[in-house]
Amino acid sequence: MKFSSLLLTFLTAAILPLHAENSPIHMTIEQANKTEMKDKKKVHDKTQVRSLKITLDNNSAQSFDGLVVKYWFFGHAAADHAIKVVSEGERKSSITPRGKDVVESEVVSKSFTEEYYDAKTKKKTPATGDKIAGYAARVMKDDKVLAEYYSEPTYKTLIK
Repeated sequence: MKFSSLLLTFLTAAILPLHAENSPIHMTIEQANKTEMKDKKKVHDKTQVRSLKITLDNNSAQSFDGLVVKYWFFGHAAADHAIKVVSEGERKSSITPRGKDVVESEVVSKSFTEEYYDAKTKKKTPATGDKIAGYAARVMKDDKVLAEYYSEPTYKTLIK
């Protein structure tokens, strides 16, 4: 029994990569983050600022023109945790053979107020606004996906 499980694992590991299609485009993403308070007196009011710096490397002798780099920012209402797309965009790109291109997203800003209890008024103030939770990026040529990245794997199901 153990031998057959080991054999199946080995064969799966050896055979599957032979069928996977490798892309000549390699993508790396750097996320710029900043969270700040709007007013020092209102410590529960915050603003998140995010942007992406997407670096594309062409590992082939072929040039790629007409690439589309799509990106998404995901988040949720401060009062719940149902993930949704809070911002999306796209940029054009071209890469020479063995070349590199850097694509930057627009800056996305979301404000929210955390839930808090006011001791003076003895009232609970509910959370409001949207929080940014993650991001995704996809490089496409026509309708073919050449590279993609999701900061959380479940985000892939949220985009079309």
